[in-house]
Amino acid sequence: MNRLAGLLADPSQVDSRRFRPNIVIETDASQDGFVEQQIIGKVLSIGEARIVISESCARCTFTALAQGDLTFEPAVLQTIARHGEGGFGALCQVMQPGKIGLGDRVTLHEA
Repeated sequence: MNRLAGLLADPSQVDSRRFRPNIVIETDASQDGFVEQQIIGKVLSIGEARIVISESCARCTFTALAQGDLTFEPAVLQTIARHGEGGFGALCQVMQPGKIGLGDRVTLHEA
């Protein structure tokens, strides 16, 4: 979300409510691009769980729609299309169920 915000004229329009994520992971700010697309096929350990990043999450017009106090912002979806090839976020498969919590360490592994 930080990368997307940096590409928009109004970074405040990048709000997790637009994307309805189950998990948000803060990555190293030095990484370029949409990091989640660079780790497809890799495994994440989070808390007691292990998940595989299976594919990029294709985004539709819902991300641009007004919701609650968020205004209609077509630039969000246009920027995703231009810089993320239509994908933003990732779809995952649970390999090992387990508890995860706010602030849990995330470790990246090869599949």
